[in-house]
Amino acid sequence: MGNDQKKPNQSNQGQYHPDIVVVSENKTQPNADNENLNKLKFVPMFYPILKSSIDMKDDNLYLMQPDRLVKLADVFKNHLSICAFNVTEDQEALSTEIKHLDFVIELLMQNYIEKQKKYAKYCEQMKAVNDLNVSVKKIRRNMDEILPMIKSINEFLPEEDRLEEFSFE
Repeated sequence: MGNDQKKPNQSNQGQYHPDIVVVSENKTQPNADNENLNKLKFVPMFYPILKSSIDMKDDNLYLMQPDRLVKLADVFKNHLSICAFNVTEDQEALSTEIKHLDFVIELLMQNYIEKQKKYAKYCEQMKAVNDLNVSVKKIRRNMDEILPMIKSINEFLPEEDRLEEFSFE
């Protein structure tokens, strides 16, 4: 009976059998390039806070040790105090910078207001000059109208009473 068994021959090794599942270990070494997988191997197992979310019977996993909690709270408190100190320093620096910028802006505004007042005076003076210019042009037009009349009147006068010829040039 034992001699009836056949030895596996080489032709049957490559054939597919749907009822047979072969499980073998991975013979290749993990890729050294994949650092993330190597790091994941060293990450400790974390369990959820609520026991009911998983079906575990080991209650020792959920026992918290007070000395470790106090150390954790102390580290957290120190971290928060350092953060608060850094934020306070940043706020003080910002406050100082804002005060400096307010001072600079105030100086600039005073400078602009002084310049605006000067330009307002210049505008008033220019308006007065323009008004004088309009008046002078009006007088010039009137003189241009009067001169021909003076010439004609001057021609009616005798030679000894005549005035000299008048010109603006």
